[in-house]
Amino acid sequence: MQKLPKCNLILWTICLMTMILCAGCIQQKPLEKLGLITTSGYDLAGKNKIKGTAVVQKFDPMTRAATKVITSYAKTTKGLRQQENLQSNQKLVSGQLRSVTYSRELAKKGIIQLVDTLNRDAAIGNMVYLTIADQTASEIMQIENRNKGNLNLGTYMYNLIKQNVEGEQVISPTLHEFNHNYYDIGRDPVLPILKVKGKDVIISGVGLFQDDRLVDELKQGDLFYLKILVDKYKAGTKEMGFKPEQLEKLILKNENYTRKPIFSKIYVTVDNIRSKTKIKLVNKKKLHFRVDVKLDSRVLEMTQALDLGKPASVKFLQKKFDQQMKKKVEELLLRFKELGIDPVGLGNEYEAHLRGKTITKEEWDRVYKDVTFDVHVKNTIERTGVID
Repeated sequence: MQKLPKCNLILWTICLMTMILCAGCIQQKPLEKLGLITTSGYDLAGKNKIKGTAVVQKFDPMTRAATKVITSYAKTTKGLRQQENLQSNQKLVSGQLRSVTYSRELAKKGIIQLVDTLNRDAAIGNMVYLTIADQTASEIMQIENRNKGNLNLGTYMYNLIKQNVEGEQVISPTLHEFNHNYYDIGRDPVLPILKVKGKDVIISGVGLFQDDRLVDELKQGDLFYLKILVDKYKAGTKEMGFKPEQLEKLILKNENYTRKPIFSKIYVTVDNIRSKTKIKLVNKKKLHFRVDVKLDSRVLEMTQALDLGKPASVKFLQKKFDQQMKKKVEELLLRFKELGIDPVGLGNEYEAHLRGKTITKEEWDRVYKDVTFDVHVKNTIERTGVID
C-alpha cells in the first residue's frame, strides 16, 4: 500500500482538526430546549397596543409532545415575543410557523405593518398561510385549550387551508401571494375567514381587501365565481339551484320517480370542472373589458330526475348553466367595482396595454370607476349521470 507523502499527511491532519473545531463552533439548538410557535394570532387591545396569542409546541424526551397557548400584550410584534418568552421555560422560535390569523377589527384597519414583520423574519418562509378571524384571533387560538391538548392547532389549521386550496375551494392565501397582490398595482389580496364552530375551526368565507384593509367578504356560494375569475379550475365541484319551471321540459314524467320533490328547487351538482377565463381590454379609451369563461364538466347528481339522454336536452341544460353563471359573474364584477377593489387583476390587464408605461394606484383607482364589462360564459357538459 502506497503511503501518503509527509507534507500531504500534515495537510490532511490540519484540515481534519479545523473541521472538528468549526463543528464545535456551530450553535447547537436541541429540540427539547426550544418552543416551536406553530400558529399565532393578533388582536387590537386598546389604544396603541396589540394582543398576541401563540400556540407553542414543546418537546420533552421524558413525555409526549405538548402544546401551550401563550397570550401577551405589547406595541410591536418583537415586544410580543419578549413577553411570550417570559412565560416559557423554552426559547420560542418561529421556524415552524405555519399560519397567522388577524382579527376582523384589526384587518379593517390594515395589516401590512404586521405582515411586514413576517417578511423581515428570516426564519419564516413565504409559504405561511395568512387568515382572518370572523371575530377575534384569540378565540381561534384558544380552541387548543378547549380541546384539552388533543388537537394540534398549528397542524390542524395548516391542513384545513391546504386541503381546501388543493380541493379548489379557496384561493391560496400564502404570505407570498399576499405580498404579490398587495404590492402589485392593479390587484388586491383575498384571504380566507376562519370561524369557531363548537370545538373546531372552519372556513366561513373569503375576505376582500382594498390594499391591506378588509372591506367586504364573500360567503361560500360566491367563492366559486371568484376563483373562476382569479384562477383556473382543474377538477372543481359546483352545486346550482333552479326553479322547477326553468327545467320543466327536462323533468321526467315517470311513476318510478317521486311526484313530490323534497326541495322547492331542483339542484344539480357538476364536478370535474375545468375552467379557463380570459379577460381582455377591448376598448382602452372607454375601459371596456370582455370576460370569456369556458367550463367543461360532468353532471354528478340531481335532486329530481331529468331527462338528459338527448343531445338537445344537454344543450338546454348547458344554456341554463350559462345564464346563471353569467349573471353571477356580472354581479360579482359590479360589486368589486362599487367597493373600489380589484381582486381579479383588471388593472394588470389595463397596464399591459399602456406600452411599457406604469400606472400609479391613484390613477387606477380614478379610472376604475368607469370600467364596463361584457361577460360571456360557455359550459360544455361532457358526461351525465356518472357516479364514481
